[in-house]
Amino acid sequence: MYFSESDPNTESEKELSPLLQAIVPKLVSCRIREFQPEDLEACVEIYRSNEPDYLDPEGLKSFVEFLAIGTSYFLVIEYDGELVACGGLELIGDSDTAQLVYGMVHGDHHRRGFGTTLLAARISLLEPEDRPLEVWLQATRTSVPFFGHFGFELHSVSAKPVGPTQERASVWLSVDEQDIEDIRFALEERTIQIFLNDPTEEEEEEEE
Repeated sequence: MYFSESDPNTESEKELSPLLQAIVPKLVSCRIREFQPEDLEACVEIYRSNEPDYLDPEGLKSFVEFLAIGTSYFLVIEYDGELVACGGLELIGDSDTAQLVYGMVHGDHHRRGFGTTLLAARISLLEPEDRPLEVWLQATRTSVPFFGHFGFELHSVSAKPVGPTQERASVWLSVDEQDIEDIRFALEERTIQIFLNDPTEEEEEEEE
């Protein structure tokens, strides 16, 4: 049994799906919003903080070009007034496939739950209909266990390295409408809001 907005019981009383079991305990209360041009320097710093162990220094130029072009969604996480993580979600037309791209957490904030929160936020933006969606991403081989914790399955490993030594792995996860509804509710329970495009009138009033 899953917990959802219509369920009157608390999440602690629920038998969560494996995906939710991995996500819920790690969520960090923070502010998540879409990338803005003025975030470029902070996102570049997040990238550089992961070189060379997790990201190839030669890939920074491609990352900056990617941010200039844009994608379906590119989110940043704000915590204590700083940008600590960023990552994108690409929706593949009318297909049942989505791609997670350039997901990264600043090196000073690894293992604090921001990677899990970023993953949950991007999955929450999916809009499944009558059938499950496949969520794909490219990762370093050593990060496969992290994604496996959420149920991602290893599809293939490329000989092309990421950084000086890391192999590149392709992993995927099937999510359905209930998964996404529950993730949205879990984010709400942690007061984690995702602001898309311009701030809402409600947010503007709170800032005043």
